[in-house]
Amino acid sequence: MKIGTTSWLLGSDYLANAQLVAGKFDFMELLVYSWNEEIRGQFEDIIIDLWALDLEYTVHLPMDTVDNALEAARFFNRSGFPLLNMVLHPLPGWQRHAWPALTSVENLVETVDIHERMTLDVSHAFLGKPFPDTHLPKVVELHLCGVDEGVDHLPLNQRAVELASPHFHRDQLVCLEIFSPQDAFTALEILKNCTERTLG
Repeated sequence: MKIGTTSWLLGSDYLANAQLVAGKFDFMELLVYSWNEEIRGQFEDIIIDLWALDLEYTVHLPMDTVDNALEAARFFNRSGFPLLNMVLHPLPGWQRHAWPALTSVENLVETVDIHERMTLDVSHAFLGKPFPDTHLPKVVELHLCGVDEGVDHLPLNQRAVELASPHFHRDQLVCLEIFSPQDAFTALEILKNCTERTLG
């Protein structure tokens, strides 16, 4: 099982975040909130430096419009940058487009659109629409964070681990969507201890 974190532990500097977690986490989720020439240029400037680190990557595609998500997906697909997964929110109109093979669709609190590859956000399924058991074999990545009294993206707690642990397996990607360095590293140790017990 590979454990990752987001690129928003030290603010929006992708390279600084990657340098912080390289060699400690297995991968980092590049959070791409929108897409334009400036953002594209930013990635073109740092992509070789990211590649050189002891770290793998996923990308969370833009969440503002389906056109921006598609342009970002095409950019990363053409770049040759070695991604493990691309995560897509089911934005309006997403099903009308052809997506790169690495694209997986994430379940949201109010929406579960099924795709051939899925990212299961455990807190979304807990707080909103449940994820259908029949589609669990399509899940390639889990998103995990603490949940308490209807709020997510909290420090990892026992309840969140209990919800996620049935889905742990050796080939699974697990991204900790926690936005504090201290809380992210604490969660990493909790998960490592948990998976040592459950996966051996």
